[in-house]
Order: sequence, then structure tokens, then C-alpha cells
Amino acid sequence: MSKAGEIPYTWPEIEEQIKDAILCQASVLEGFGPWLEGSLVAKFLGISEEEFADTAVEDITEIDITRHQLYATVEHAYHYAYQLDGWWECSSSVWHEVDGLLQGYPQADAQGERSPFCMLNDFPLRRVLETFFARFGLFGAERDIDAMDMSIRELALLSNMTVPAVRTSLSKEGFKLERYHDKNASRPDDRAFRLKAKDAKLWLSRRRGFIPQGVRPTDDGVAQTASKILSDQGTPFEQRVSSAMSLLNLDADAATRNGEVESSWLHELLQGKAAAPKLGSLRALARLFETDEARFAAEGVQHLIELELAQKR
Repeated sequence: MSKAGEIPYTWPEIEEQIKDAILCQASVLEGFGPWLEGSLVAKFLGISEEEFADTAVEDITEIDITRHQLYATVEHAYHYAYQLDGWWECSSSVWHEVDGLLQGYPQADAQGERSPFCMLNDFPLRRVLETFFARFGLFGAERDIDAMDMSIRELALLSNMTVPAVRTSLSKEGFKLERYHDKNASRPDDRAFRLKAKDAKLWLSRRRGFIPQGVRPTDDGVAQTASKILSDQGTPFEQRVSSAMSLLNLDADAATRNGEVESSWLHELLQGKAAAPKLGSLRALARLFETDEARFAAEGVQHLIELELAQKR
């Protein structure tokens, strides 16, 4: 298991895997493609026909991988999977591209040597793309479809845990899996049961290795105004939260979508009720508002405890 919030693979590692995948594709073209005296493969790799004529694909070590759409797609997926800068630029088109790559890119070269897309070896490149696919399926990016329920493998990828560890955790914490039948599932053993999307978000929010879903950047002026609203000590805490949400165009569903803030708890807070002073939810709200986490959480705890004491008088 990795440390909290740790990205399991560096980008240079993934670039090396991209190169290996491209060379596997070139090997397939060379071995089973049309007889064109190497021109097709040379163009695919971006090298001269003279250079290719004197070198076998398996002996090529340097190619420009950035000229391939594969590189751009994987880069988008990597940033979204691990919520790096620019993750919000990932659109549903990347989702479809990754789907095509996972199902259609060669899993072996012409000699049967397995490529980074091979399912049997679980290479880093395939894991990154499956992690992207799982996160996008759960959190999306301005999609009109419901969040997808998660398989045990998808939960393992998102939480940076092993599949057995996920099974143990789900059982211990009382999460119920539901049988799911997919005749096209490539890993039937891992996908026979799924966890409902809402429960998956809640379970993931409790995992140290899970990288939380980020917040899309807002206009600086709007963010500054929201920060001023949240810092206004003369306004009741719940009103500050409600005003900031309205300014940032966040409704209760959007604020609780990543599973770190419980919906019922937020509704109680916004209604001015003495909700339980849940530190985790308050800190998650602070991150959502991009405001000082310690100050906001402390004020929230104080506000909720004062409400509770007032009700007992």
C-alpha cells in the first residue's frame, strides 16, 4: 500500500511504458501488416526509411512518443487519475479514448512479448488508465449520466490498496456489495460484485491512500469574495456557508458529490440545526471553498457546539 495521497507511478515511468506500447504496435505492423518495404512502420515511428531498413523494431530505443495521440490521451488520464494540475481539462472524449485503448491497443508484439496494455501482467500503464476510468466513472466531468458503481478492483486502484485488503475493509465496515452481471467484463472474478457509487465515495473518503477529488478552479474575484464571506464573523456560520455555496454555484448535491461531506449533515448545518461537529466534513468543506482549513473547521466546531449547548439550556 502506498502512503497517503501518494501517486504510485511517476510520469517518466509512464512515458517509458508508452514507448514500449508504441514499439509493440510497430512490431505488429511490421510482422503482420502490408508489404510496403518498411514505409508504414517507419512513418508510424517517425523515423526515416533508411534508418528503419537497418534496424529491427525490437532494437529501436529512441522515438518521439509525443507525436502519438496515445501520449496525449495517457497524459490527460494520468492528470485526472491523480488529480494533478489541469485535471479539470479532461473531457468525456478522453473517457472514450481510454476505453478504446484498454480494449483495442495490442496486448503483445509480433513475437508474443506482452505490451504494457496486457491484462495478465497488470503493467503500470494499464493500471493508470483503469484508475482514470474508475475515477471518471465515479466522479465524472460534467457528464449527464449517473455515477457508476465500483468493482473491488476499481476501489483498490482508487484507494491504492490490494484487492484482498479492500474486501477485508468492506466486510469489516459493513459495506454491502451487490451482484453485477456484465457479459463483456474482462475480469469476471473482480467485477462480479459492485459497491453502490454513494457508498464507494464514502468508503474512499476514509482511505489514507485515496487522492480526493479536486475542486475546479474558479475566477479569482469570485474566490476572493467567497473567502471574505466565510471570514465575516458578524454573520451566522450557516449563512456564511450558504452564501459561499451560492456564489460558487454549488448546490448541496455538488458539495457532497465526492463523498467527503455527508448530505444529511450538510442539510442540518445549512438549516441552522445543531449538527454533529464532524471535523472531517468541515475540513472537506474548507477544501471545497479553498479557504483556510484549520480556521474554518475550528469556527465550524465552535458554532455547532454552541448550538448544542443552547438547545440544552
